[in-house]
Amino acid sequence: MKTQKKQTFVQGALILVAASVIVKVIGACFKIPLTYLINDDGMGLFNSSYQIYTVMFIVATAGFPTAISKMVAESLAVDRKIEADRVFKVAVTMLAFIGVFGSLILFFGADALARIISNVRSAQAIRAISPAVLCVALMAAFRGYFQGQQNMYPTAISEVCESMGKLIFGYLFAWYFMRFSVEKAAAGAVFGVTMGTLIGFFILFIIFLFNKKKSGKNFPNEMYASYRDIAVKLFKIAVPITIGASVSSLTNLADMFTIMNRLQTIKNVTPEFIIKYHILIDTIKNFDGHSINEQLANSLYGMYTGKAVTMFNFPLTIVVALGMSVVPVISGAMAKRDYISAQKSINSVIKITILFAVPCAIGMSVLASPILKVVFRTDLATSQLQKLAISIIFVSMLQITTAVLQAYGKTVIPVINMIIGGVIKVIINYNLVAIPKINIDGAPIGTMICYFVIVCLNMFWIIRETGCKFKITEYVLKPVFSGAVMGAVVLLIYIAVSSAGTMISLVVSTVIGAFVYVATLLIVKAFNKDDIEMMPKGDKILKLFEKFHLI
Repeated sequence: MKTQKKQTFVQGALILVAASVIVKVIGACFKIPLTYLINDDGMGLFNSSYQIYTVMFIVATAGFPTAISKMVAESLAVDRKIEADRVFKVAVTMLAFIGVFGSLILFFGADALARIISNVRSAQAIRAISPAVLCVALMAAFRGYFQGQQNMYPTAISEVCESMGKLIFGYLFAWYFMRFSVEKAAAGAVFGVTMGTLIGFFILFIIFLFNKKKSGKNFPNEMYASYRDIAVKLFKIAVPITIGASVSSLTNLADMFTIMNRLQTIKNVTPEFIIKYHILIDTIKNFDGHSINEQLANSLYGMYTGKAVTMFNFPLTIVVALGMSVVPVISGAMAKRDYISAQKSINSVIKITILFAVPCAIGMSVLASPILKVVFRTDLATSQLQKLAISIIFVSMLQITTAVLQAYGKTVIPVINMIIGGVIKVIINYNLVAIPKINIDGAPIGTMICYFVIVCLNMFWIIRETGCKFKITEYVLKPVFSGAVMGAVVLLIYIAVSSAGTMISLVVSTVIGAFVYVATLLIVKAFNKDDIEMMPKGDKILKLFEKFHLI
């Protein structure tokens, strides 16, 4: 049977990483100017509606791409192409129904949902994003199908096109409707998300038609499962994953609800609060000088999500790309009972994730103020970003450990762990956000503790279920030590060259910090031969490292 040439795990990951970087840059080009245009109040409305959409988006799509890619990879591993195609057909049918249902709920329930989250002005934006649920549901089927073939190009191309659509249409609609009201402008910006998803779907559909003409022939006596059996198996894999992802999304929704409500319980704000957030307070017409009302709470939430969370999310899509790439690789290895290859992939992806996440977290925390000044021309959200940045390590590990457990068929375990973490997060937010001296800073603290707990639980189950072994020295001490050295150097360099201006100081300290981090990793011998060989041209890099006694 002639099939498309498969990409290795690292090749597939690099394709998605490259796309993720482009998507994040495009996203920054959309969100940063949008923040200037509609301000923190408008961003509060935008992000409120987007969080509502995210819940429905996850319900419609979260488990299916993983389930589809896993089942397609398993079928192709044993030369069952007809069965792989049947998986795709069943998935498209299911997701079309789910997508339509989700879009209708958002459209007709927009007013009720806006009241539930205590942000009634977000109803227009919720309605504007409702059609996107159907589009992303259909995209999930196509992306899962291609990923199961270990072909990451369609996902990468569609993600970039989707982001470009969101940038162009979202900003144009926001700019046009800003002349009427901030509520309409936020709705216009969110409708750009809808247009982006529509473009992304059409791109995937065109790629699918093109690849269908080139697909290989089936074996005449090929075995394959019935549509009913495929649907049952798809549900068994997808539903627990969806529940787990829904728990995370619902936790974020509860996070938003808790922040908005608990902020409004503060009746005696501190003088420090007024001094720190005077820029926001000056835009609130009915601020009485003591209590946080709905508009000020919305502005604080918009500041936190629009600035701190936006920067925090930037490196995470790269880790998501690693997770999407490793699932079909591990699933294919398991289908062929190649447990050694599966374990090597697990060890590699977890180590790569840690080595990537540590410098991002420490660097962003140390340089939180200049990063915000360069990007948003204000460092108003510095204290939130400093705390939230540390969570990059835990959220990155969460993405990967969850993907590993899903690839091993342990889909219920991450769900239970996320529920535990979610409950912890809501409890911490509920208590900390209402304290006047802490207020909005309680949100990133809750996030950090929540994801730390989930990662610890996930790692316990990975060690137990897969037999993988992780040395603390290799996976924790060496990366953290290297990151700490980098952080100290970055801070000293930034202070030393600060007279040259924020932008130049930030760039110089970041570049030097990157070199220091890599050099320190090499000095402490954080890489082994397997890590190097997994890289593109790994054999040549390994010879070079051995020549200079770096490994």
